[in-house]
Amino acid sequence: MEVHHHTHAGHGKKSWKAYFWEFLMLFLAVFCGFFAEYQLEHKIDRDKEQEYIHSMIEDARTDTANIHRAIDFNVARVYKLDSLAMVCFNYGLSEKDDPILNKLYRSCLRHPDFVSPTERTMTQLKNSGGMRLLRNKTAADSILGYDDFAKKLIDQQGWCEEMLRKLVDQCMPIFNFKYSSSLDPVTLKISIPASYDSARLIKNDKALLIELGNRAIMYKNVVLFYLLLLHEGEKHAVNLMQTLRETYHIKVSE
Repeated sequence: MEVHHHTHAGHGKKSWKAYFWEFLMLFLAVFCGFFAEYQLEHKIDRDKEQEYIHSMIEDARTDTANIHRAIDFNVARVYKLDSLAMVCFNYGLSEKDDPILNKLYRSCLRHPDFVSPTERTMTQLKNSGGMRLLRNKTAADSILGYDDFAKKLIDQQGWCEEMLRKLVDQCMPIFNFKYSSSLDPVTLKISIPASYDSARLIKNDKALLIELGNRAIMYKNVVLFYLLLLHEGEKHAVNLMQTLRETYHIKVSE
């Protein structure tokens, strides 16, 4: 019996064109996957950049409002310190000098009116590597410059606190604090003793009072420099907001 062997036509080796098209399709699939992932990451980065910029503008706006208040308070402090110094230097010209000194001194003891720069966005930019997302060098430099200024402002605040401590130390042998006003811990109301207007100094030594006046003047000069920094800070904040808005085409209403 004769056996016939059948050939299977059409099942031979693939041509180079078939391999080429398979490779091309696989390459395109992988490339499109990478490209889509890159585009997604790029969009996430751009969205995050916009978020940082809007947040930085809001921080600068907050700082500007706080600076305005601090300027007003510290201008008043300068006048009070100057008045305290003048009364100390001219002590003895009026019988009312003692109660006046008491009042002026206590008005100068109010805790310094400082501005704590809003660091919400700056902290995120530094700690999460957000600065790398800022494509515009002018905007990045403006933000870093504002951060450098904030450090100068905080440094000067340290000087203000130091001068306040020295003013407090100087008062101990001079003023009798039984005449001091007090704060009721329950009602939080300030009570002023009836004898406040007749307050007398423990010591009215001229040398001690002149030293107190000197400390008041030194404190006033430190506050004056702080005021200059506050005005400089206001300009920095305004320029930062303007730079970011112009660079990223953000309307003022935003």
